[in-house]
Amino acid sequence: MNASRERRHLVDVCRQAALTGFMTASDGNASLRLDGDRFLITPSGPLKASLKPEDLLEVDGQGRTLAGQGRPSSELGMHLAAYALRPEVGAVFHAHPPAVTAFAVAGHPLPLEALPEALFSLGRVPSLPYHTPGSDQLVEEVRAHLDGHDALVLTQHGLLTLGPDIDTAWARAQKLEHAARTLLHAQALGGARTLPPEEQERLIAWGQRVRREEVQRQAGPARAALPPLAERIERLSLPLTPGFAVEKRHADARGQAHLIINDRPLCRVCLLTLNVGAGYRGGHYHRHKHEGFYITQGLAHCELACVTTGERLAFEAGEGERLWLPPGIAHRFTALAPLTFVEFTDRPYDPEDDLPFAF
Repeated sequence: MNASRERRHLVDVCRQAALTGFMTASDGNASLRLDGDRFLITPSGPLKASLKPEDLLEVDGQGRTLAGQGRPSSELGMHLAAYALRPEVGAVFHAHPPAVTAFAVAGHPLPLEALPEALFSLGRVPSLPYHTPGSDQLVEEVRAHLDGHDALVLTQHGLLTLGPDIDTAWARAQKLEHAARTLLHAQALGGARTLPPEEQERLIAWGQRVRREEVQRQAGPARAALPPLAERIERLSLPLTPGFAVEKRHADARGQAHLIINDRPLCRVCLLTLNVGAGYRGGHYHRHKHEGFYITQGLAHCELACVTTGERLAFEAGEGERLWLPPGIAHRFTALAPLTFVEFTDRPYDPEDDLPFAF
């Protein structure tokens, strides 16, 4: 991905939003997903109409600034929640356009059931209860409504839209604002008439199918670009040695073998045991963190699967073998002989980073 081009494009969208009244002064924020666990987001403070590409900040999935000066938008948590929960989301847009915000501050839900184009393009758009902008409570409220919704109305606050790219997220915001303006005019004429329930469901289902097919088409090149699963994992057999090495096994005076790793940061290390017939370890994948496994004793049946391509691997691993798995690789281990192994990761434990996978 060309980061310079993405910076210019995100700035162009923010300027359009400023010129059309979606983003006033420094209000609102927008972001997009770069390669891997990196995101561009607008900074807190600068006017959107005069934003420059170099003003944007690059952050990781934990909200840590990787590049740029200043502070990321105070609404960063909403953006990261969307990216974490919806892997297909490539951009997030938040703004306070007048018509949608008028419904939001009046406490009236948007009756999109009167507009076939809006139902097709956006589906149902829930109105969320009010929480202080930028607060953890608002992030959790947004997180609870992200599944199955590409647009949200935030009471007293404006709108939030998602998309596979920034153009789509921006277009959905425009569609929602146009619908709100139309509904305001309809109220002056006596109110909008809703479509029959069966027609509403037909339009919503049709729109969901079209959006799902579009996501699948866009994911096609990404799937094709991924190398074979065996090339994306590290699998080593570490011999016992007293000599220097960045990674090795070493037996102390008591004859106990130790794993020594000097070439990567580790945040969490566990020593685990698993008996034959006692189920399995794993059965999930991680959104962001890498995870390693080192067998000190026994024999394991290892099953791996790429959640993007569906490719699978299965093999046996014994004493002295070490695996290192990137995000997006589901794993499951069962004991073929009483098993003792070390599990280690490059990030702290986060229950929201673990997603179940059906082998």
